[in-house]
Amino acid sequence: MNDRIAAASPTSPYGADEARALKDEHLLAFKQILEHVEATTNALVTHLAGLKRLLDDDTFLPLPAMVVARAIAEVAASGAWIVHPGLSSDERAARGYAAMFAAIENSIAASRPDDAAAMRKLRDILQQQLGQPGTDVQIELRMNEHGVVQDDVAQVFVGRGRKRARAKVRFNYSQRVKDEIPRASALYSALSAVAHGEHASITTSWSTPDSYARVIAHVVVESTEAWSRAAHDWVGATPGPFLNEDDRQNVIRSIPAATRVSAVVKFRAAVAAGSIPSPKAPPRFGH
Repeated sequence: MNDRIAAASPTSPYGADEARALKDEHLLAFKQILEHVEATTNALVTHLAGLKRLLDDDTFLPLPAMVVARAIAEVAASGAWIVHPGLSSDERAARGYAAMFAAIENSIAASRPDDAAAMRKLRDILQQQLGQPGTDVQIELRMNEHGVVQDDVAQVFVGRGRKRARAKVRFNYSQRVKDEIPRASALYSALSAVAHGEHASITTSWSTPDSYARVIAHVVVESTEAWSRAAHDWVGATPGPFLNEDDRQNVIRSIPAATRVSAVVKFRAAVAAGSIPSPKAPPRFGH
C-alpha cells in the first residue's frame, strides 16, 4: 500500500484526510487510520500466503484452511471498515479515534497490572486532549447495565450539529463482516463453527471436502475484493483484476446445477427483502 499512498491524488479521500492532518486537524485519527490500514494489509497478505501453503500441500486439510479463511474475512472487514467507500472525512476520523480507543482497551485487558495502569493513564490523557474546545471531538463514556458511567469510551463524535459523525468503540466481528462483506457473511458463521470446534462442522469436513473448498474460495475472494475496493477507493486508485475470470467460472460450473439455481433464488429473495445490497451481477459462487 505504500506506493499507492505515495501516489494518492490530493482530490482522493486520502488526500482530504492528509490535508486536514497537515493543518493539525484530527492528526491522531489520521495516524491511526494509516497504521490500521498498514497493519490489516500486512496481516491480510500474510494470511493469504499461509492459506496458499495449506492449499498447495498434497493433502487438502479443510479445518485449518477454514480457520485461516475466517481470519482473512475478519482482517479484510476491519481494514475495509475504517476507509469504507463513501465516508466523509469526519466519519473516517471518528472511526480512527474509535479504533485507537479500541486498541487501548484491548491492551488494558491483555496486559499485566502495571502495564494496564499505564494504558489507562494514556486513555485518560487522550480523552482530556480530545475533549478540549475547538477539537470538534466529543467523547461519550460507556455506561454499565445499572446506568453507572465507566472509564472506557463507548463512542466518538466528530463534527458539529446534527450531521456530526459517530463511531462506536466496541464491536463484534460477525456484524462487521456482515456490514463490510455482505456476500460472505452467511458463510462466516460456518467458518466460526469450525474454529470453535462445533461437532457437526468438524466431523463433516472429511466427508464433504469439496463443499468446504468452495466455502473457503467464496469467503476469501469476497473478503479480498472488499478490502481492495475500500483501500483503493481511499487513495483514489482503481484496483486491477486479481482473479482470473475463467477460474471463477470453473468454480461456479463445478457446483451442481440444482444447487446453483437454489442459491440464486435465495439470493434474489434476500436482495428483495433488503437483507443484502443488490449487486451489479448475480452471486459469484453457489452458496
